[in-house]
Amino acid sequence: MRQVGIWFILSCKRYLKKPAFFGILLILPVLTFWVRGVEKDEGQEVRIAVYGETEEGLERELVDSLTDEEKNSARALFCFYECESEEQVKEEVAARRAECGYVFPENLREKLNEKNYRRSIRVYAAPSTVLDALSTEVVFAAMMELYDRELFVDYVLKAEAVQEIILISGETKDRAKAQLKEQAGSLYDKWMGNGTTFRFEYGYRGRKGQIGENEDASRLFPVRGIVAVYLFLAGLYSAVMVGRDEDKGLFLPLSYGRRRLCSMAVLAAPVLLAAFSCLAALKTGGSLEEMGREVLVMVIYVMAVCIFSYGVKTICRDPWLMGCLIPVLLVGSMVFTPVFFDIRQFIPALGWIEKLFLPSYYLRAF
Repeated sequence: MRQVGIWFILSCKRYLKKPAFFGILLILPVLTFWVRGVEKDEGQEVRIAVYGETEEGLERELVDSLTDEEKNSARALFCFYECESEEQVKEEVAARRAECGYVFPENLREKLNEKNYRRSIRVYAAPSTVLDALSTEVVFAAMMELYDRELFVDYVLKAEAVQEIILISGETKDRAKAQLKEQAGSLYDKWMGNGTTFRFEYGYRGRKGQIGENEDASRLFPVRGIVAVYLFLAGLYSAVMVGRDEDKGLFLPLSYGRRRLCSMAVLAAPVLLAAFSCLAALKTGGSLEEMGREVLVMVIYVMAVCIFSYGVKTICRDPWLMGCLIPVLLVGSMVFTPVFFDIRQFIPALGWIEKLFLPSYYLRAF
């Protein structure tokens, strides 16, 4: 085993002396650090302009709800801000300072009560935007949160069973209705706001659980996915280099048993160096979770990459042929594993294909 260790150390020195390889090791953590800084400086929120034609009524409540700072921070993607006029909304959208603009007309509540839904809200969207439909969902969700409360209270007050109870109670009709209205409204707020009626959890690839107050919710660069593919490619590249070394007769002085072990050590050397680069990238990219677990999963993944790469080298034998397989495996890993998106959410029938690519197993561990 001492001889295997010597081959491993010498192989590490061999790769570290190559400026190109050393630069590749550094570029990933530097890139993730830079991208994270850019995302923090520029932000990833989509600005939406809103305007209410009156200072009271449902339109005013809707503007206040959408522009509330706490709710805006919870939405993460959209940031609603108020304009002073409809013309300003148009200008904001035309200048691309806002992706979309919404104008809530006067007497919005009356239009909804009369079921006059057509053109009840005016929408302005930039021609190139693809987010108008998503922002519309957010706007209507906020509107229904306000308007549904009125519908619920009105339904309770007009229910026949409730009218009979009011008559039996002996109280004056107006007083009973006022108490019932207050109680129905408070119950609606309670059950809609405590998370037991509806509950949504938003997660990001590379992090489990809900996003906390200090989490970077705007991070879009898939650090962990890039790390998984990067290490996979490092193993395949190392296998090609080992194949070339074998063709040159580098391992011929060794016995057959040690030849296999030493060639595996030579293959593992650049993969291990790349693993340190990957851990640094996870740290600088803000994706590093509990260190002990990260190291354990990374060690298992490194071993899997080395075994897989050595197996492919043994089957292919020709380093040139294996080099031709690298682009195929790269594209397959990018498309079929959850690096940028999870294909199983769009085409479930193709979900089994991701099991053919090692990065999938690493990504599914988090």
